[in-house]
Amino acid sequence: MKRLTLALGVVFTLLNFFPAQAATKPVAAKITELPVLASGTFFPGNGGEWFDTLASKRAIYLVGTSEPTTGPTQGEVIAISPTTGSQLWDLPIPTTFDAVATAATIDLAGNIWVAGSSAGAVVTPVPTPTPTGVINPGGVVISPTPPTRSSLTNITIWQVSSAGSLVATYQYQANDLLVPSTISFSKGTLQISGTDFKVSMDLLGKFSKFVSASFSMPKPATTQTFKDGLYIWKSFISKSAIAGVTGWKPATAGRVILKVGSRTGKVYSALKVTDKLLKLDYSPGVGLVVTTSNPSGYSISLLK
Repeated sequence: MKRLTLALGVVFTLLNFFPAQAATKPVAAKITELPVLASGTFFPGNGGEWFDTLASKRAIYLVGTSEPTTGPTQGEVIAISPTTGSQLWDLPIPTTFDAVATAATIDLAGNIWVAGSSAGAVVTPVPTPTPTGVINPGGVVISPTPPTRSSLTNITIWQVSSAGSLVATYQYQANDLLVPSTISFSKGTLQISGTDFKVSMDLLGKFSKFVSASFSMPKPATTQTFKDGLYIWKSFISKSAIAGVTGWKPATAGRVILKVGSRTGKVYSALKVTDKLLKLDYSPGVGLVVTTSNPSGYSISLLK
């Protein structure tokens, strides 16, 4: 009898405790600034420009074009530690003539495949002598003005190791100015494309299936979602209040990134993106990499 009385007492105590806990409202996430892992100009010179970001467990890679004080423009790959944000290595890709690096991808071995365009040698026109039978008392030879630089007519693929060394360079000579927008793997073959061409290349550097035509490149989606285990990252433009988020009262529409429980729907973190968003890149085991820009340069954020 005493045991029954004691058990009933414990039950009533638990019943009085748990309803109070269940009645507690979940704490809303407070909107905060996007944390910065690394920032800088990264690609020097007036023509220096970021073009792509890749993420792996080894490093976060920034791909772009730099313009040295002397010499031609060149592609450049920079590796940043996903743990500390410090620079691991910086590889300006040496070129004899002007070149730009505009897209990149990573293979299973960790090699970075960079796509871009490069110029060929400038052809100096041969002076034209006076044709036979034409009166030219002074014997003047017409010398045309040579061009100062060639066009970027060579599709160029650079293979860069995960340690930051240039492994190989491959080129496809075209007749027109071609700038790659994307590069990706499909069944072990690289697919390179731009607004006016498509071409494939095997891993030995053999190009094939070149198609010259106008193609519409997909625009970055205004809303993006990435599954991260038990969580979902959501990036979207918002101009009004967000359920489960406090402190978000924008005067104008702005971009927000939320970390939401995939089962609970609870917002665990809310971040606002005040700079220009360039790219979101998710990598399993690494997190969501956010690339932004402002007049001072570029910033890399890593969300986990």
